[in-house]
Amino acid sequence: MPAFSIPNMQYKIFVVIAFSFATLHITAQKRSENIVVVTLDGMRWQDVFTGADSLLTYDTMATYSEKYVQENFWAASGAERRKKLMPFIWSEISAKGIILGNRAYGNYINTANPHWFSYPGYNEIITGFPDTTVNSNDKNLNKNENVFELMNRLPAFKGKTAVFGSWDLFSYMFNEKRSGVYVNDGFKKVEGKLSKRQSMLNELQSEMPDLFHGAERLDVATFYLGLDYMKLNKPRLMYFGLGDTDEFAHAGDYDSYLDAARKADKWISQLWQYIQSEPFYANKTTLLITTDHGRGQASGANWRHHGKGTPGSGEIWFAAIGPSVPASGEVKTKAQNFQGQIAATIAAMLGQSFNPTHKPMAPLSFRPGAASGEIPNR
Repeated sequence: MPAFSIPNMQYKIFVVIAFSFATLHITAQKRSENIVVVTLDGMRWQDVFTGADSLLTYDTMATYSEKYVQENFWAASGAERRKKLMPFIWSEISAKGIILGNRAYGNYINTANPHWFSYPGYNEIITGFPDTTVNSNDKNLNKNENVFELMNRLPAFKGKTAVFGSWDLFSYMFNEKRSGVYVNDGFKKVEGKLSKRQSMLNELQSEMPDLFHGAERLDVATFYLGLDYMKLNKPRLMYFGLGDTDEFAHAGDYDSYLDAARKADKWISQLWQYIQSEPFYANKTTLLITTDHGRGQASGANWRHHGKGTPGSGEIWFAAIGPSVPASGEVKTKAQNFQGQIAATIAAMLGQSFNPTHKPMAPLSFRPGAASGEIPNR
């Protein structure tokens, strides 16, 4: 099956049939009481599924440390390399959850939006709508209703939704004022009831190296501010938006990009350990992990970039663990799924419908012969 891309056709409806034998059919699975979403900005599916890329590990023209990559991330097989890079995903989730997007097996997950960069991708994840008019990373308030917003309108979820993002656009993408969802992004301080760590990080986040020129704090601050917020406030719908992977990739620092991915995997492991140790969350919380867009191939400098002019950067991946997903592991059967299905999937896992003012894509489903994605008129 050739690499899949969606042309910019605004007035046609596509129905794509999934040929998967995995069984993530939400209505047949146990409902979750809580959902946690983690995104790793611009994390390539190639690195998720095969670990450090040989073309980048042994690039004699590299400006980063090849030796560091070789010593810390290289192994003879892709299976070994990916486990060195993301050990939690390739131990706990591969054994007890589901992982989608290994295109080597014809298992495809793509952005349905045609732009292949951040704001359009995040909009698609949270609204289920590949809106072609969302076509910049400017600080524009998102006009599309998101799944956090609609859940926040329900009595059971009111005031129990929260977003922690490294990039300072999350408050715009979630339209914080309209939606009522609590958003802490950029270098914002957490207010109200604080842990000792939050009090410290409130001050230290702006003292850390400003590697990304004021628009984005380091992920370590985002993660621990958010984790302690979970511990203190017990939100039912939580989002962590991590950004270091994308920033280091754009800079061409493959060593730092891999480091950022490994740290993210470690934090996801800590998050899951907390979820399973806390009675409020244990065995009734599903964790979803994905990315806003892909990147180019490793040849040349293409891996650093993404967008319309970089083939392959609409190719993404998805992983999940918890009561609403089966223990299918890495799915190796042919299927086509889309980023825009995640929003309705979140609602379905919570036993809720997702009925925004726009037409969202349907929830993920992998029954044989099931329609896995319908791209609405945009």
